[in-house]
Amino acid sequence: MNSSKKVLVLFSGGRDSSSVAIEMARAKYLVKLFTYQAGSEELIGHRGDSAPDIRHAELLKAFPHHIDADRVITGNTYLIRKLAIEKTNNTHVVYPIALTLAVHTNAILYCLKNDIHNIACGYSGYQARKDRYIEQREDFLELTRKFLKEYGITYHAPIIKKSKEEVMDILDKHGISSNSLENKSVFGAVAFDVDRALSYWNESITICKKYINQMRPSE
Repeated sequence: MNSSKKVLVLFSGGRDSSSVAIEMARAKYLVKLFTYQAGSEELIGHRGDSAPDIRHAELLKAFPHHIDADRVITGNTYLIRKLAIEKTNNTHVVYPIALTLAVHTNAILYCLKNDIHNIACGYSGYQARKDRYIEQREDFLELTRKFLKEYGITYHAPIIKKSKEEVMDILDKHGISSNSLENKSVFGAVAFDVDRALSYWNESITICKKYINQMRPSE
């Protein structure tokens, strides 16, 4: 399949990222699921499967020709250390932004190595309107879009305008469980000062770009 129709979906196994996988599959993209663990392994149920495993199986059943059977699972914490842990004593660290940058930087590298030119995220309208989810605000979404564009990658946020009810409806229509199954981030649902978050983004993005230049495939 042409690389322009491949998409890497940032996938936690939750409702939002699962509905994004559905929307991209419906748009005829070949969907590769990308799970970033940030140092913590997925919670495993008594059957030996995790929330992303369960949702992945449901998505494969619903869209066997558009969902890749293999899921990418990565847990490189190098950027978490550089962006957050090592800065804790000398700067105001905005941990949701640190995690967002780490996830997207590693996703960019995967795309560069595998000839993928699209990334889709599960940022949703009903979350983006809450101050507690600062990384999903429109201004930070646009900063992320600009970051990816520098590497020839188009950023998709297909549910950014949708309500929680609309997201649930997408799942229900295609036989995907609508329970909240994913791990919860310890950095989520906390209010952050927007100006400080923007300042933190600006001082951190150079670290991400330097890391990409060091780790990307040679031309």
